[in-house]
Amino acid sequence: MPLTVFATIIAKPSHEEELRNGLYNLVMKVRDEDACLLYELYESAEHPTHFIMHEIWTDEAGLQAHDQMPHLIEFVEKSRPWLATPVVLTKQQTEVAD
Repeated sequence: MPLTVFATIIAKPSHEEELRNGLYNLVMKVRDEDACLLYELYESAEHPTHFIMHEIWTDEAGLQAHDQMPHLIEFVEKSRPWLATPVVLTKQQTEVAD
C-alpha cells in the first residue's frame, strides 16, 4: 500500500538559499528512485525558512530504501549546518481507490 510522507524542514535564518538549492538538487535525484511515486518541494509564502516535502512511496520498504540512498545520506550530512530543527516526518498509509 502506498505511503504518503510530509517532511517539514526549517532552515536557520540566512541559510534558506543554501537549503533551497540543496533540496532542489535532491528532488531531481530522488525522483529517479524506483519506489518514488511523488517527490515535490513546497516553500512557505509566510515563513521563508519553512519548506515541506510531499512524498509518496510504493510502501514503507521503499521509504526505507530511500533512507539508504547515497544521495540522501550525502544531503543529510551536508545540510546539518543549514537546519534550525531536525526534519519532522508525518506518515500516512494511502488507500488506492479501485
